[in-house]
Amino acid sequence: MFDVSFSEFIAIIIVLALFINPKKIPEISNSIGKAMSKVHNLLFNIKEEVFREETFKNLKKIQKEIQSQNKNEK
Repeated sequence: MFDVSFSEFIAIIIVLALFINPKKIPEISNSIGKAMSKVHNLLFNIKEEVFREETFKNLKKIQKEIQSQNKNEK
């Protein structure tokens, strides 16, 4: 989701070590991981919903085309 290079990751770790109590880092990283997981799941659900809506619209369009062809044949 986020493109973080190795050097950026090391810089983040160093900043965390300087400003945050080292005993709290696992707790904070766990919280960040859970939050990122929730955001990822939310984005995935939105993507799936958009895909379903597009598919539904396409199916409705096809249905209308078939119905209009059937009316023209009669």
